[in-house]
Amino acid sequence: MKSSLTLITVCICQLLLSGCQLLQTRETPAPVKDDSLEYSRQLVAKGRYSEAIHLLNQASVGKNNNQTYIQELKSLRGQQKIVEEELNDQLLISNTSALKNQLPILVKLTKSSDNPQYLQLLEQTQAQLQSMRLALSDCGWRHYKRNNALAKDCLSIALSLKLDESDQNLMDHLLKEQSKNKQALEKKEKSARQKRWKEKLDKRLAEANRLLESGQLRDAKHALQKILKDVPKNSRASEMLAKVNRQLQRYIDNLLSAGDRLYRDGEIESAKATWRAALALDPQDLRAREKIQRAQRVLNNLENLRKTN
Repeated sequence: MKSSLTLITVCICQLLLSGCQLLQTRETPAPVKDDSLEYSRQLVAKGRYSEAIHLLNQASVGKNNNQTYIQELKSLRGQQKIVEEELNDQLLISNTSALKNQLPILVKLTKSSDNPQYLQLLEQTQAQLQSMRLALSDCGWRHYKRNNALAKDCLSIALSLKLDESDQNLMDHLLKEQSKNKQALEKKEKSARQKRWKEKLDKRLAEANRLLESGQLRDAKHALQKILKDVPKNSRASEMLAKVNRQLQRYIDNLLSAGDRLYRDGEIESAKATWRAALALDPQDLRAREKIQRAQRVLNNLENLRKTN
């Protein structure tokens, strides 16, 4: 009896343990997606290279030096070095400009005062500017392939401190490159404008052709006249307008002939309405205008006769 109870107790414990394991399995949270790469790129976009590199360093350790992280780190460190170098050179430009502006004042002080400290300060400033000029020349040669604007800024100040043939030659080269790049950009922008204009023109021509094919000749003529006003030598629009005019002329001639038949049959009102339809297609058609006026005179005479009777 005791052994049976023991066996039952063991079974119950095993079932309870199995249930606990199932519950634990169900409650285990899903693994969180690692977005270190994306977040590091967001930091880089804000110029926060150090934080991005630190983040990827930590992530690469957790990923057992995953090659993706290693490559990204290598790229970031290269970008950081370039940015740091360019910022230091911009600081050099700013400091040199400030010191250069002080030079004329120091020269005046030296000439107007017997204090030897001013002469000493002037000599120190001139020596410092000479050292800065060499650094600015180096800046121009380092950046001329990848940052035309920064290279020109460095060389411009360096040349203002002292003319140097090699620096001047590089400056001339950079100015030519800038001019070429400007012309290339203007050409590209012009090409883009022409492409947009052509797409717009093609769309307008397609709409005019749709109006022509659907028999809306008056609207088609109006659309084509507007196109030719903007582009007088457009051959496609000219050909389409000639086709529209031919079709309009056939319709007008048919309407005028139909009106004439109605007029001869004494159906003056109907004839007048038919000629009006012809005039609507071409408001400049004098034939239709004259026929309408003649019909109106006949109608007026008939009305006067009725009143007299």
